[in-house]
Amino acid sequence: MFSNWMHSKEKIREIVCKTAELLSSADSSAEITTRKIAENAGINPAMVNYYFGSKENLLKAAVSVMDGTHMTDAPHDPSGSRKAMFDHLVKMCGISIQYAKLGLRGDISSFSTDALETSYKLLEMKKMHDGITPNTENAYLIFKTVCFLMVASADPDGFEEFSGIDIRSKSQLRLLVSKQLDILLGEAL
Repeated sequence: MFSNWMHSKEKIREIVCKTAELLSSADSSAEITTRKIAENAGINPAMVNYYFGSKENLLKAAVSVMDGTHMTDAPHDPSGSRKAMFDHLVKMCGISIQYAKLGLRGDISSFSTDALETSYKLLEMKKMHDGITPNTENAYLIFKTVCFLMVASADPDGFEEFSGIDIRSKSQLRLLVSKQLDILLGEAL
């Protein structure tokens, strides 16, 4: 039984990696059918739903592999440095932009979970950065900032139309995140 579980875990990893290979050359998730995934991974198409629940869940896992992390994974930095917070927010936005590019839409439950987990991690980083325990107002500001960045990066076309900022451009994304971080850390005037 234990060897079957290990075999399944290895097979899951292989399917995700093979799907990431397909995604790296795709312009949208519509180009990647379940049948194409199955052929590329050498599996029965039914295994996609069996292991992942849906093609979309598999594609999200593959995006995470491509980026090297899940949206809520924070870099480990016990000092809570500004750079660690900045890197975390940029990575979160980048994954969300990649989801949007591929036409992957998260549900409200996963959005809420990601927003809360990311906010909590940033709250802990801010606590280390400031050397004091953040109050409710700080926690609320962090949550609003995370939600703003997640919504903006989930619809980069709409955000650009609204704001004139193309967050698909790494330099513009980094500038936006930097300004938001200035507000969070009380460095904006």
